[in-house]
Amino acid sequence: MSYRLFFVSVLRSERLSPTFRRLTFGSPDLAELAWGGVDQRVKLVLAAPDQLAAVPADGDWFEWWRALPDEVRPPMRTYTIAAHRPEVCEVDIDFAVHGDSGPLSGFAAGAESGDRLLLVAPGPDAAPDVGVAWRPAAARRLLCIGDETALPAIRNILGTLSADQTCDVLIEVPDAFDVTELPSAAQVRIDWVVRRAGEPVGVRAEEVMFSRATSPSSPGEPDPDLWQEATGTAGDSYAWVAGEVAWVNRVRKRLATRGYSGVNASFMGYWRAGQPSRG
Repeated sequence: MSYRLFFVSVLRSERLSPTFRRLTFGSPDLAELAWGGVDQRVKLVLAAPDQLAAVPADGDWFEWWRALPDEVRPPMRTYTIAAHRPEVCEVDIDFAVHGDSGPLSGFAAGAESGDRLLLVAPGPDAAPDVGVAWRPAAARRLLCIGDETALPAIRNILGTLSADQTCDVLIEVPDAFDVTELPSAAQVRIDWVVRRAGEPVGVRAEEVMFSRATSPSSPGEPDPDLWQEATGTAGDSYAWVAGEVAWVNRVRKRLATRGYSGVNASFMGYWRAGQPSRG
């Protein structure tokens, strides 16, 4: 199987910003994790101690998970690895923490050293691009658009770009203190927008992308006109969009009218507002 189970424990916890907490996990087996970087998807399974003891480490973990009754089936959620250090058998995963709104969010908020859970990730026999949606091919003009759940993947993506590429990035976050440095060798323009209190995800980002306003933005604010001019050409341009499902679908439809669809775009719904993910 390309994905396998890793039994991991929390080593360290670090608060990165009001929304983000980074957990460092360790396990001797993590030396065998085949992390492909960029937006490669992995899963975390929050199993109880007695369930951890019953997991078939060499069997079909998914069949074990699916066969459990709904009321006791461990929550499973999808994440992006922020860093992998095989030489010391560690991985970092950044969590967007929203109180107790979800089981993994709650776990991350209160995680302590020694807490255990399951990581489902590519093993040594996995193809390098398994679980990867970022596929720009030879494109040199790039767009990356996402909400806070896409930030770890965007950080990874920007770190892989070369000096002959350009990338326009639009990220919507819940708090102004979530804004952070995103290093890249490419020519990158990053627009951060902060969600207004009580506002649905994506409203502010869509205002920037699709506003018909012709007046310049206020100082420090993104310029909507720059995003209105974004058009895609197969082979030369590529768009990557990830975040809340309904918002991603709206952006997908609008970008399709500008030439971003099919082979030169990837759209990922990471979560659905008002509905817990089943993994």
